Amino acid sequence: MLAVAVLAACSSGPSRSQTATNLDPFTAGRQIFQDGTDRAGQQIALTGSTGGAGMMMPRMNAGCASCHGTDGRGGSTTTPQAPDITYANLTDPRGMREVDGSRGHVYTDPLIRRAVIEGTGADGDPLSSAMPRWHLTEQEWTDLLAYLRTLQ
Repeated sequence: MLAVAVLAACSSGPSRSQTATNLDPFTAGRQIFQDGTDRAGQQIALTGSTGGAGMMMPRMNAGCASCHGTDGRGGSTTTPQAPDITYANLTDPRGMREVDGSRGHVYTDPLIRRAVIEGTGADGDPLSSAMPRWHLTEQEWTDLLAYLRTLQ
């Protein structure tokens, strides 16, 4: 039932791309990262990791920053602990520094996209069930990546 409501909400009225404002990619990406909202200020839909029903962020104005912090460095304020998703860490040639201090896989832009949209890690394994799967348009992905690239 929830999936039907979310699909109806997402498909009614003009599409998100039709209502987009004239924000630059950095500002639009920061808005997605900080608030979980698109260029028009509408909440971006998510899918839970179980592949089931679609859902919205559990609370309004919650984006990546609600778990990973406003600087993307993660931390111990969430359970499970959110990793550092700064672009510098994700793409570090030595491998991403994991929460436990070990080195993981190196992310590329397509692998970051896959993680955000599909919930699949750089190694091909599913990410934590705490990681939502974002329903991003191509423009929203481009905007988010523009912002992520500034997180060093």
